[in-house]
Amino acid sequence: MKDYLKDKKLNKIEKNKALKDGLLVGKQIDEFAKVGWQKMDKADLELRLKWYGLFWRPKSPGKFMLRLRIPNGILNSYQLKVIASIVARYGEDGSCDITTRQNLQLRGILINDLPEIIKRLKEANLESIQSGFDNPRNITGNPIAGIDPKEIVDTRPYTNALERYLTKSGEGNPEFSNLPRKWNTAVAGSYDNFLLHNDIIFHPVKRNNILGFSVWVGGILSSQLNEYAKPLNAWIPPNKICELTGAAISIWRNNGERYNRTRARFRFYLDEIGVDKFLDLLKKEIDGIEDDPGSKFSQKPRSFFGLNPQKQSGLYFAGLHVPVGRLNVDNIQDLSMISEKYGSGEIRLTEDQNIIVINIPEGNIAEFQSEPLINTFPLYPKPIAAGTVSCTGSTYCSFALTNTKDQATKISTALDSELQIPEEIKIHWTGCPNSCGQAYMGAIGLTGTKTKNNEGKMVEAYNITVGGEQGESPKLGTLKYKSIPANEVKDVLKEILITNYAAIDRVKRLNIANKQIKRFIKWLQIRKESSKSH
Repeated sequence: MKDYLKDKKLNKIEKNKALKDGLLVGKQIDEFAKVGWQKMDKADLELRLKWYGLFWRPKSPGKFMLRLRIPNGILNSYQLKVIASIVARYGEDGSCDITTRQNLQLRGILINDLPEIIKRLKEANLESIQSGFDNPRNITGNPIAGIDPKEIVDTRPYTNALERYLTKSGEGNPEFSNLPRKWNTAVAGSYDNFLLHNDIIFHPVKRNNILGFSVWVGGILSSQLNEYAKPLNAWIPPNKICELTGAAISIWRNNGERYNRTRARFRFYLDEIGVDKFLDLLKKEIDGIEDDPGSKFSQKPRSFFGLNPQKQSGLYFAGLHVPVGRLNVDNIQDLSMISEKYGSGEIRLTEDQNIIVINIPEGNIAEFQSEPLINTFPLYPKPIAAGTVSCTGSTYCSFALTNTKDQATKISTALDSELQIPEEIKIHWTGCPNSCGQAYMGAIGLTGTKTKNNEGKMVEAYNITVGGEQGESPKLGTLKYKSIPANEVKDVLKEILITNYAAIDRVKRLNIANKQIKRFIKWLQIRKESSKSH
C-alpha cells in the first residue's frame, strides 16, 4: 500500500485500487484477450481496465467503450483513418462520439481485439492510457491554437507537455494513477477560452511584461456540487506549468477523501482547507509562484462555425456542426479525406462536440463548400441545434436515466423549425446528475431523472436549469423546473426560449399574419359590396 493511503479509511473502490494499481493490468491485456471478459476478475473487468481507457458497459455486455486521449483535440488525417478502421470492425455496433473534453470515445470494442487496437493506436501516436476513472483526464486547450487571430499564446506546446508529464509519455504514470477522483486540466490561449469547469486552469497573462499563466482551481460539475473555479491568486512562468500541476495533484492525492466517494473531488478538499492554505502548500513544493496580475475573459466565447480567416494570410478554418457529436465510419473517413484534399490534413475537436478543418486556402473554399459532407455537418447550423450539447445517454450508459442524444436531436430540430431566434443558445443535456453533458453551464440545462406520468407510470423526465453564462461574468444555471416528462420538454423549452431568449414563434406569427390577411380580405369585400350598393 502506498504511503499516502496508510491510516486512511478506504471504501470498497479504494481498497481495490490499493490492492492493485490500475496500470498493472497493462501486462495482462494479452491474457484478457485470450480468455475473454467472462473469465476476468471482476475488479479488473469493471474497474482497472478503465486505466487503459476500456469501459465495461452492462447495457452492452462484451461490447466495450474505448476512450482515447487527444490533447488539445488535435487529430491528423492518418489518425482519423486508423480510428475509422477500428470502428468499422464492429459494423452496426461501432460508432464514435466527440466528448466535451475535445476527445473521442469508440463503441462496440471487443476485448479480444484490444492488444491489436492499442498497438495500432501507438503506431498512429494515439493513446488511451489513464483516460478513465481516477486519473488525470484529457488535457484541453484552444481548439484553434496556432491559427487563432486573437491568440495570446499557442496552447499546443503546453497541452502536449502536460500530456507527456501526466501520462509519462503514454506509458502510464504511477505518480498520478491513484487519485481520489478524476482530475481535469485546461490551458487557455485566448481571452474567450472558457474553461472554469476544470480542476485547474491556466490563463495567459503578462506580469511585469513577462507572459505567463494565472492559475484558477476547483471547477466542478457533478451530482453533488456544481461550481466554477476560483482564482488562486497565483501567476507562474510558462516553464512551471507541469511542475505546478504535479504539485497540486500530489497535495490533493495525499490528503483527499478516500472513504466518502461523493465528497472525493478536488473542490471539496479545496473548500475544506481554503484557497489561501492550498496556495501556501504549493509554495512549499515549488518556487517561482508570484501574485496574479489579473485574468481577463471576453463577454462570451466565439462561435467557430462557418468559414473564418486564420492568423496566416490567405488561409481559413471551417467550423462544422456535428449534431450531438455522433460520428459513424463514413463520417470519419470523409473528414479525413476533406482535411487532406482542402486543408493540411488536420482537424480539431471542440468542447461543444463539433469539428474544425484547418488551413484551407482561399482558392479551395468554393469546392470545399460543395462537398456532400457539408450537408451532413453544416457550416452554418440553425441556432438551437448549434448550441446543443449532449452526453452519451441511456443508449449506452448505465448511469443515464434518459435517452439524451436522440431526444436532444429531435427537439432541437423541431424548435429550430418553429422558432426564430437571434443567436445561438447553449442547451446542455445530461442523462444523470453526474453531469457529463455539463448541464449547469448551459443557458438552458437539462438533467435526466424519472417521474410518474398522468397514468402513474414511471417515465423519462428532466430537471431544467436556466441562466448559465460563460464569459466575463460567468454564472451557473438556476434550477427552475423539476421532473418535466420527456414528452413535455419541447413545449417547456419553447416557452423558456420565448420568455428568456427573445425567440419568436414562427407558427404563431404565421397564424396571426393569416388572420390579419383574412381580415383585410374581408374588409376589401365589404368595401366592394358597399361601393356596389351606392
